[in-house]
Amino acid sequence: MKATLTFDLKEDQHAFDCVMNATKMHDIIVEVRSHLRWMEDNGNYSEEQLKAAAKLLEVIDDEIEAQSLSHLLL
Repeated sequence: MKATLTFDLKEDQHAFDCVMNATKMHDIIVEVRSHLRWMEDNGNYSEEQLKAAAKLLEVIDDEIEAQSLSHLLL
C-alpha cells in the first residue's frame, strides 16, 4: 500500500512535524508506561512515589483508551 501526503509547510508545519514524529512519540509512550509498571516491582520507591506512578499510568491508559488506541496497552 502506498500513501502520499502533501503539506504546505508554511501553513501545515505543525501537522507535518506530528506525522514525522509519530513513531518516536509511540515509542516514548510505550517506554514511559513500561517504566511506570516496572516501578511497582522495584523496592527503591516510596509509597507516595508509587501512588503517583500508578495515577500517572492510569491517566495515560485512560487517554489511550479514549482515543481508541487500546492496542498500545499490551
